[in-house]
Amino acid sequence: MPWGVSALLLAGCAAPAPPPAPPVSPFNATDTAWVQLMIPMNEQLLPALDVAPPALAEFATELKASHSDELVHLRQLRDRAGLPDTNPHAGHQMPGLVSEADLLAIRTDPSALTEKLREHLDQTAKLARGEQENGTDAATKEFAASVESSRRDQLTRLGQG
Repeated sequence: MPWGVSALLLAGCAAPAPPPAPPVSPFNATDTAWVQLMIPMNEQLLPALDVAPPALAEFATELKASHSDELVHLRQLRDRAGLPDTNPHAGHQMPGLVSEADLLAIRTDPSALTEKLREHLDQTAKLARGEQENGTDAATKEFAASVESSRRDQLTRLGQG
């Protein structure tokens, strides 16, 4: 058999090419964990801000606006990362996360909001710093830097910084 025909027959018997590798995500576990935690951290704070005592009312209004704006960006990051829109932290108790019990306590005594705000702002600043140090997605890290800066300013305004 001529060499050219043999080559064609052998080429036809070759194994199929492997499927292309899936695209590599720019998000690592830190990026996804940060996004998935920051969304409920912000969402669960919003109802508490609605019952701020008069001394905190203006600040609470500003926080509600900034946290709501952050939520838009965080949800965009979540969607870009291909994460589900469920809350993997539902029912968890952790520093800075306003639980149902915390919200009830704040509704009963709005002055309790100050300490919960301090805890929330401090914890979310720490989480943002961790994202900057350990995340890999540039846009997420940049947003975390913005969040950390905002939180430090907000803590200072609240009276701790």
